[in-house]
Formats: sequence, C-alpha cells, structure tokens
Amino acid sequence: MKFVKVLAAVAFAVALSTTLALAADKADKKAPPGKVAGCCAKAAKDGKACDHACCVEAAKGKKNCEKCKGTNEEKK
Repeated sequence: MKFVKVLAAVAFAVALSTTLALAADKADKKAPPGKVAGCCAKAAKDGKACDHACCVEAAKGKKNCEKCKGTNEEKK
C-alpha cells in the first residue's frame, strides 16, 4: 500500500512539472504587441512563417514588420 501512495505522488509531481513546462513554452511564443502585418497573418494562418526579407529581419528583433503595415505599439 505504501508503494502505491509513493507511486501516485511521483506521478502527480511529474504531471505538475510537465504542465508548468508546457505553459512556459506557450508564454514565450506570444506575438509582440501591436498589429501583425497582413502578409505575416496570412502566412501564420497557413501554418508558415512569412518569407519577406523585411519580415524575417523584424522577427529576429521580436517585432512586427512596419514596412508591411504592421505596428509595434501597445494595444489600448
């Protein structure tokens, strides 16, 4: 009986740590504040990343491409 309780506690701890790790990954993937450019939104809808050079460069800086009509200001 003691073994079953220990096994249940370990399973609970593993499930809890997995849930927290997955939640942290999702928080990192959020888009920057502002409006996403139309070309980037269309590519994201298709499950891809926009391949415009200006959009790729902006994404490296964790920003939206302003050349393609995206904005980097806080939403109000």
